[in-house]
Amino acid sequence: MLRTLDLVLVGVMISAAVVTYTIKHRADEKLAEVRKLETEIKLEKDTIDLLRADWALLTQPNRLHRLITVYGDELKLEPTLSTQLAQPNELPMLRSQLPQPPEPEGMSVEDAIASATAGSNDTKLANRGTTTGGLASSGIPVPLPRASVRGVDATTTGSVNR
Repeated sequence: MLRTLDLVLVGVMISAAVVTYTIKHRADEKLAEVRKLETEIKLEKDTIDLLRADWALLTQPNRLHRLITVYGDELKLEPTLSTQLAQPNELPMLRSQLPQPPEPEGMSVEDAIASATAGSNDTKLANRGTTTGGLASSGIPVPLPRASVRGVDATTTGSVNR
């Protein structure tokens, strides 16, 4: 009986040693992770301090005044008038506060999309390019090219209006 008790106690001691070792190992891993996070936090704080110093240099009034005198004609800058500043109550409403337009009666958005895209692919391919007044022959609206966009004539690509 004494031998079985010894074997049980040896087993308990071995399992206690294994549990103690795993707890110590996990604690060491967590400590290494904490140290790594602390170094990352210090690096981020140093970066923030450097960016603040850079911002302070970039927004110095003397530097900005020199830039305004050099590039004022090119940028066409003018002083801000006190009447140009808006009060919070003068700002437009948030999108969430805007009233929603009513849906068409008897037709949901999905139905409108389905009716606009109805028809076979062959009909769409046949009607692509035949437009009359912004409507394809199938009745689907087609955007018309603008007459002139940023100095380039839309009807003849590559020519520049001067």
